[in-house]
Amino acid sequence: MVLPGPWNESVPGRPLVVSHRAGGNEAPENTLAALRSAEAAGSKVMQMDILPTREGTPVIFHDTSLKRATGLDADIRQVATRNLPQLLKVLQPLIPTASAEPVHTEDFKDGRRIPSLKELLLEADDSTYLLLEIWEESQPLVRAVADEVRRAGKADRVILGSLGSPAVWRMCHEELPEAQRILPMREIYWLYALHLLGLERCWKPPPGRSVFNIPLFTGWEAAFAKVLPITGWRALLMRLSFAFGRWLFPRPRLFAWLQERHSIPVVVFILSEPEDWKAALALNNGGPGSITAIMTDSPAALRTWLLGT
Repeated sequence: MVLPGPWNESVPGRPLVVSHRAGGNEAPENTLAALRSAEAAGSKVMQMDILPTREGTPVIFHDTSLKRATGLDADIRQVATRNLPQLLKVLQPLIPTASAEPVHTEDFKDGRRIPSLKELLLEADDSTYLLLEIWEESQPLVRAVADEVRRAGKADRVILGSLGSPAVWRMCHEELPEAQRILPMREIYWLYALHLLGLERCWKPPPGRSVFNIPLFTGWEAAFAKVLPITGWRALLMRLSFAFGRWLFPRPRLFAWLQERHSIPVVVFILSEPEDWKAALALNNGGPGSITAIMTDSPAALRTWLLGT
């Protein structure tokens, strides 16, 4: 079966590049500046995050707290759109891997401004796909997102959902059924359970077009853990979950089955170092079980690396 766009442009050994937060290692995360930078690097898909302001306006931002990215100790959902602060002059890497360096936001046009979804849709090239993760379980927010997408005429250029929220996943189908959706982790774990039992044929794909979006733990999770404010038993539980994920998630036979039987692309995240990319391409040696796309904070670096392999 043929994958839908843009995933049908992927070939074995040459996955598509999905820019995480539009490439937060190379430009200010979740900004129009990052969008332009990633597009210039040849990335076809931008993963970006959506939260509402006090009025319910969908804006492009990840954390409910504004503190990490702007310095303001406030919940973005309690701040009026007109009062949104600028991003910090220097943004530290979200995941401090070996090559990640601070981003100087003033070096970029629109590098310090939190954009609205409307602005993002207008700015994105017609060939660009937007993978929009919605971080609040709110039907009015999902409806507002769907309305903006329809007004922009880009329902065929968005992928919607939330890995952690089956409710958001359901709302996205209700409000914009023509858009692709990322499967929530609950559905993904259910599919893995069936696969381990040899019963994946019993899995019924949800209505509409789906994207299988999973973490591929190749070592980056250790750097991520260092910046998380958790200790004690919670830190131990996180390390155990990472170890479990390293065992569970890399299943080339399942990847091949999803793509060939159900036309569901397989996207792995968040891989931003050459050793991570090598591990991803090593799955089934670029054969039928290959991944469809790699999500990265460093899209220009990944594109250059892929062209050299």
